[in-house]
Amino acid sequence: MQRLTNTVKQYAWGAASGIPEILGREPDGTPAAELWVGAHPGAPSRVDGTGLDDLIAQDPVRHLGETSIARFGARLPFLLKVLSAGTALSIQSHPSLEQAARGFAAEEAAGIPRDAPHRSYRDEWHKPELLHALGEFHALCGLRPLPAVRATLQRFETALADTGAPSAQRQSLAAWQAALAQPDEALALRDAVVLVLSDPGRFGSLADTLAGVLADPASGRVDSDHPSHEGSSVDPVLTLLETHADFPGDAGALVAVLLRRYLLQEGESLALESGILHAYLRGVGVEIMSSSDNVLRGGLTHKHTDVPELVRTVRFDTRAPQVLTVDDSAELRGTTDDFVLTVLSRVRDRRLTRPGPLTALCTSGSFTLDTGAQTLTLRRGEAVFVGADEARPAVTGEGALFVASTALTA
Repeated sequence: MQRLTNTVKQYAWGAASGIPEILGREPDGTPAAELWVGAHPGAPSRVDGTGLDDLIAQDPVRHLGETSIARFGARLPFLLKVLSAGTALSIQSHPSLEQAARGFAAEEAAGIPRDAPHRSYRDEWHKPELLHALGEFHALCGLRPLPAVRATLQRFETALADTGAPSAQRQSLAAWQAALAQPDEALALRDAVVLVLSDPGRFGSLADTLAGVLADPASGRVDSDHPSHEGSSVDPVLTLLETHADFPGDAGALVAVLLRRYLLQEGESLALESGILHAYLRGVGVEIMSSSDNVLRGGLTHKHTDVPELVRTVRFDTRAPQVLTVDDSAELRGTTDDFVLTVLSRVRDRRLTRPGPLTALCTSGSFTLDTGAQTLTLRRGEAVFVGADEARPAVTGEGALFVASTALTA
């Protein structure tokens, strides 16, 4: 078992608190957005100064096992993170394996450096993910039913008419409503997203106007049983106001009201397949995903956006993503074999059974891992890598321990 030193990503949307507390540090005001635990070359964990990716490359069979290599290649197939959002993340999607391979090859052929800010595909892999809330966590994930979206825009139309908004803004809203008026749900939602994100100046101005009009609590408020609320844990007007406050003038605030909104409680998880349009809003959670950094962005960001590629990757249906809770197995997984997240809180000699490589992160309390040949204790903020060639450790402790593995059983 190898202790890991991990990297904190200081993206602008990160909260100043959350990750520092887990690491036992005083917050210094710097946004601490993500803590990466894994071997992705963008920020590999380190073992005594050596990158975990380099350590694995020295002897892939030993560290990963032949079964994992045959299925996922000579790479650690999962990435474990702590995510701490102080403001909204971008409106985004992640590609399928086929889309990632094609996009990566195209950008390689174009000679775009892999670390270039305007690069969309940084590797060849898909990025399904699962987020486990460590407290209240607000997330936008998946598209809301079309009737609810239409009802929301009808409220916007009424609010603009009541306040005498400029005709240009009413015309922009009418064009958005026209895109959503067609009978095919997927095409209507696709065209509405494309219209808004492809003309960010025009629809960013509409977002500004709507936010100004709707900021008055007396303007356009309705009861929670109104059709416009379907698929959202709060009034979608509040979603517009919150995302606009984070990104004034950004058309992504309009796309935000098309998305389902979840308020996860501590211990609840959200599983996302590739192709799900989403944006996290606030909160701290542990995230596990396929080891990829492929993000297609369309709004609510100062980073590179690629609307055509985003639209090519999105699945424009209104199926609700899975909300999961830990059962007796202590395991959480979505629809991929790339990863399983095991969540342990109070255990005594609990044997981990998944074969192949493991990483484990303690976010509170302390846990002892015992392989028989080695005993190691993890305290808050500490992490470990367990190679495929090692005996499966037995775990004893109390607090919160998150173990990442593949879903393979042999």
